[in-house]
Amino acid sequence: MHKFLLALTASLALLSAHAQVGKAASDATDAVKHKIDEKRADSDAKKSGPVGKVVNGVKSKYHQNRASSSANKAKQDLKKAG
Repeated sequence: MHKFLLALTASLALLSAHAQVGKAASDATDAVKHKIDEKRADSDAKKSGPVGKVVNGVKSKYHQNRASSSANKAKQDLKKAG
């Protein structure tokens, strides 16, 4: 019975670590998507008029902040998993 409980505890710990790695991968993917959207907004800002520059500048900053936040979340999730 004792070995069974140890095996169960170990498997639950492994599943938890696996879930954290999966969450980290998801957050890393979000960070990359936001980085792409940031670059797209920067590119659109260069092509547009004065109002478009402001709008796309705000979009770029938003995506820059979200990318940074997602990257930090991914790092934290990996630390929790390891």
